[in-house]
Amino acid sequence: MSQPEDSPPNDLGAVVRANTREANAFWFWRDRPIMERRAALDILQVGGVKVADLISRKTGEDPPDCEGVLDGRFSGVEVTELVDQETLQLSIRATRDREAGKQSRHAEACLVWDRNTLLTELQALIDRKDRKTQKGGPYERYALVVPTDETFLDRDITRGFLEGATFQSKLVTDVFFGLSYHDGCCPVFHFAAS
Repeated sequence: MSQPEDSPPNDLGAVVRANTREANAFWFWRDRPIMERRAALDILQVGGVKVADLISRKTGEDPPDCEGVLDGRFSGVEVTELVDQETLQLSIRATRDREAGKQSRHAEACLVWDRNTLLTELQALIDRKDRKTQKGGPYERYALVVPTDETFLDRDITRGFLEGATFQSKLVTDVFFGLSYHDGCCPVFHFAAS
C-alpha cells in the first residue's frame, strides 16, 4: 500500500488518496491483487455465492487472478473492470481541473451506455479471458467477476439491458457483473456463459 512521503504515518486519508483514482474509484485500488480479491469477494457474496479460502495468485502465476472455493467447488476467479477508458480519462481531467479551480469541459463527453454497447463489451471481456492459458487448477468452476463504476449503468437500466442476453464462452462458466453502490447496495447480475 502506497503512502505519500509528506503525510503522517497514520494519515488514513492520505493512504486512500494515494491508492485510488479521481474517477470511477468505487472498486479501484492501486495494489492490483488487493483490488481484485476485494472486488471478487464483495461481488461474489452479494451475488449469492458462498465463498471460502479466496486468495490472490502471485503475479506470473495468473490467470486466474484468484482462486478459492465457490459454493463448495474449487474455482478460478478472473477479475476485470468494465470501464470506458476515454470517459475515464476525461473524468479524471475534469476532477483535476475542478481541484485546481479551473473551468472544465472534459466531463461533457461521457459515454452513455446502450444495450448493444454493454452486451458487446461484456462478450469482449469474456472472449479476452477465454483466450488466456490458465496456469492454475484444475478448476470445477471458472468465474469472471466484472466490477464497474460507470455513471450511466444503474440497477434498472442494467437489468433491462441484460434481460434475455446470452454470452458464449469456452472456459468461463459464470459471469458476475457488479455495479458500484446504488440505493443502499451494490447490485450484482449473475449469468452463466455457455
